[in-house]
Order: sequence, then C-alpha cells, then structure tokens
Amino acid sequence: MSKQLNYLFKGAVLLLLFCSAELSAQNSPNVVVTDSIETAFLPALSFNSDFGFLFGGLVHRFHYKKDLEPFHSFTQVAAIVSTKGLLSGMFEYDKPYAFNSNNRFISQVYASRFLQDTYYGIGSYQKIEDSFNSNNELYSFQSFGFGVDARLRIPLRIKKKSSLNVLAILNFDYTTPVDNGPDRLITQEQPPGVDGGQTLHLGTGFILESRNSEFRPTRGSYIETTAELGQTWFGSSYNTFVFQADIRKYSSFFLLKEITWANRFFTKNTSGDVPYWKMAYAGDEESLRGYPSTRFLDDNVVLFNTELRTWLFNIDAVGGEFGGTLFFDVGRTYPNGESLDNIFNDLKYSYGLGGTSSFFTPDFVLRCDVGFSEEGVGVYFTAGYMF
Repeated sequence: MSKQLNYLFKGAVLLLLFCSAELSAQNSPNVVVTDSIETAFLPALSFNSDFGFLFGGLVHRFHYKKDLEPFHSFTQVAAIVSTKGLLSGMFEYDKPYAFNSNNRFISQVYASRFLQDTYYGIGSYQKIEDSFNSNNELYSFQSFGFGVDARLRIPLRIKKKSSLNVLAILNFDYTTPVDNGPDRLITQEQPPGVDGGQTLHLGTGFILESRNSEFRPTRGSYIETTAELGQTWFGSSYNTFVFQADIRKYSSFFLLKEITWANRFFTKNTSGDVPYWKMAYAGDEESLRGYPSTRFLDDNVVLFNTELRTWLFNIDAVGGEFGGTLFFDVGRTYPNGESLDNIFNDLKYSYGLGGTSSFFTPDFVLRCDVGFSEEGVGVYFTAGYMF
C-alpha cells in the first residue's frame, strides 16, 4: 500500500502557488552560487481516475550545495483528501551524504484512511467493461493503513559516470479493512490479510546507476534489485519473501527536437503467507496506465513500459518548460508455478500520451498522462516521470 500512496502524493500536484529561493550569494556574473534552498508550496488540486479529485497541500524543499548531486537534501510534507474518500498524510526525507559519509538515507512515514479502496480479486483476469466505474459496491472497500519505509544506499564503487550501491532496507506497515459488509468482494473471498495485520520486512539489494540525471534522464541506465524477508519471530504477522528487479535504459536522438527513448522492465515475485496488500499488482499510473489501481493482483508481476519524451518550448513569463510523451505499457500478474507459455499468452496492454512541464528547477517535473486500455481510460496528474 505504501508504494501506491507514494505515487498518489506525487500525483496530488497541479498548480504551483509559490516558489522561493534563499541564496547564500547573489547570482551575478562575478559570484558563484554555492548554496541555495528552493521551496515550492503546492496546493494539492488535481485529478486521478483511481482517487477522484484531490485537495490538500504539499511542501517540497530542495537544498542544493555546490558539487553535491542531485541535491544536499529533499523534504516533502503532504496532506490530502479526495472525492473518493481518501484522507492521508505523508512525510518524506531524502538525504544524500548522510552521517557525513557517501551514504544516502531515504525515509518515509505515512498514514491513510480510504473509503473506496479497490479489490478486484486475486488471479482475476476476465475483462471488466468500464472497470473504473463498474460495480463500485462489489469492488470497493474501506481500509486504514500506517507505515514506515527506510532505505540506506551505500556506495561500493563510484566512477565518473556510474556507481554501484548496496541497499539496507527496513519496511513496516499496518493495514486493515474496516467495516465492510458481505456485499464486498474482499469480504466474500477472504484473501490473506483480510482481518488486518502488520508486516515488518528487512532486506537488501543493489543499485547500478549510470543515468546522466536522476529526475530527467536522457542517457544511461538504472538497475535495482531487492530482496525482503518478513518473519513472525521478529515482529511481522506473516512469513513472506519478496524479490523485485527494476531495469531502465535511456537513449536520445534528434528529430526536429531532442527525443528521449525510455524503456523499463519490472518484475516482482512473492512467496510464503503474503497479505493482499503486499502481493504483486498491475494497474495504476506507475504500471499499466488505463487500468484501475491494483486491477490485477497475484503472486508475481512482469511489466514492460516504453516512452518517447521531448521538451517542446519555454514560456519565460511563467518560468516554465513544456513537453510531451507517447507511451506503451504491457504486462500481467500470474501465480507461482505458472508456465512460461501461459505467462505470455494473456498479456495486458495499454497506450497513451501525456504532457509535461517543469517550473523553477529542472528537478521538478509535472506530467499528465491519459492511458487507454480495453477496460477504460485513465487520467493521471502526477509529479516526476514514471521511470
């Protein structure tokens, strides 16, 4: 659940009310700016097909220092409410060079109450017409969640254009359905975790990084693999194992404008006594755009996403840069023990286009994607590229 909430907070951005920069030195031809703080106060006025209209507020604070990439620190505080009954808050802190070292520490705390969470069943692959709006009484349910996620990224090897890092991971969350009647699918099917529970995962992984930019990559690659273990003897309600791999590749060519071709392969594999909110899923603005959130749920998922991205023009009066994307998503979830032939026999597809904009700092990118699938149309306002 925490991953989807993180995407939701990214998506709760449409208008920029204010941006301030505090400079330790004035930016002039004879003075080099060595320290700056850029704070964006963002009203959470947005729309997402999965959550409806979003209202609230966010504060993004970037602290930059000379020769420190991508930044000295990043802080986000957010609180939002949606027309589909979501009330949630989150605090995130991202600190490269933490503890006076080359290590990067990223932490996140969230809490949420959702009156229209979605559950379409485990292993449910039959087509649902207009799945975003179909039979809300059956597929929706009420839930509450709280969680903490912390990662320490430790560099093993750093070169001029690439780095190899090891990850130390701690993930805790508590999730429970609340006051759901017998007319709800989650009550009828009783999936693992339907009575609520907590997961405490400890894990490790590796990151191989060679992108020319973390936020607006046009060249290079990114590979991340992680393995997480949850056991009842150290505080989890379930004995689970989760493996994930995320592989991204970027290249650029020139056709009237510079165009970036971005590709991503993602897989997640789970085993053991896995609660429904920790299972692999497909469907939302970060997996299969055009399908509702967690439309497909099972032990494993395989996804491939490809995008063409470009920046088209600037409007100096508003300090903005504007561009667009074309995208194609394909993938599916599947149970443990499924044959390779069956995995690729029933792939789900979606496609679409989007608009992008950037204000005040190149690191801050807004996008609006419209995804089309055989089950409907998804519209997503969000911050940052999908990958």
